[in-house]
Amino acid sequence: MADRMRQELHDPILIVGAPRSGTTWLAKIIDSHPDVLYRHEPDDGHIDACPITPSDVPRLMAQWAADRTPRAAAKRPFFPKSYQSAWQRNVRTLLVGAISAAARLPPPLRNIRHLPVPDMMAQPPPRVAIKSIRLAEKTTVFAAAEPACRVVFILRHPCGQVASVMRGNRQQRFELKTAGTDMPFDEAAAIRFAAGSGVTDARFQALSDAAKYAWSWRAFNEPACAALSGLQNVRIVCYETLCAAPEAEARRILAFCALPWNLQTQDFISRSTTHKGDPGYYAIFRNAVAAAAAWQTTMPPDDQQAVQAVLAGSPLAHYWQGLGQVITR
Repeated sequence: MADRMRQELHDPILIVGAPRSGTTWLAKIIDSHPDVLYRHEPDDGHIDACPITPSDVPRLMAQWAADRTPRAAAKRPFFPKSYQSAWQRNVRTLLVGAISAAARLPPPLRNIRHLPVPDMMAQPPPRVAIKSIRLAEKTTVFAAAEPACRVVFILRHPCGQVASVMRGNRQQRFELKTAGTDMPFDEAAAIRFAAGSGVTDARFQALSDAAKYAWSWRAFNEPACAALSGLQNVRIVCYETLCAAPEAEARRILAFCALPWNLQTQDFISRSTTHKGDPGYYAIFRNAVAAAAAWQTTMPPDDQQAVQAVLAGSPLAHYWQGLGQVITR
């Protein structure tokens, strides 16, 4: 399957960003295009410690494109596709529902939930889009090795991202934590990055959670953006800009990916940005403007100040007015 995908993989699209940065919504905007086959975080759990060389890129891209595990291939919502008949789409939706429902069955029937999800394609998909929250700086290897690949890297205001991470941590949403700590994702990377700015390990451990997560934000985004700078096949997207003008920004993103604008994407953007009520932690449908600004009223002022202090002098602070200016009382 991976060998077949390697032959059929033309101009892939790679969507990358830190956790809780709007990556799934951005990915679903791209997935809403009829010509796109989407894979959701197929690199999850086995990319962090792996060095990646340019020669690895074609194999990895084909491997991820061929991943039909339910997590990678069955991320809702689903959209009509140009490479799939209505009959195929309906059958696939039923199969996904059955596989998902199997999680509630007694063993051994519960194992059905691990079955691969068929793509049910009448022809190869014109484009494949892959989303990752793991690649970070390694994204550069893919962008440089595959000039035809289009990389969309999303940044979210650090206060918004940190507030969302802290909320998820309180709700025990994250399984991947550094052993013995409350730090989700890669605490070691944050410590190493902070050390480069003169923050000792002891000083780091004494920081508030908000400050630690702000260093994690910097450790993920700053090296990646510096390495991606100047590459013609990379576009950096700001989550707040996407929320403020979703259709205009989505048009620019699809044009960058060489995907023509279409009514299906326009409809999805309208439906996914006007939700009323509590959208839920992982929801795609929400009030976009309210989501982008929520941290300003839900994040304690002390936590906002802690994030601002860490971001003082960050080369990425220019994306948001006033960010990086140390708050004093």
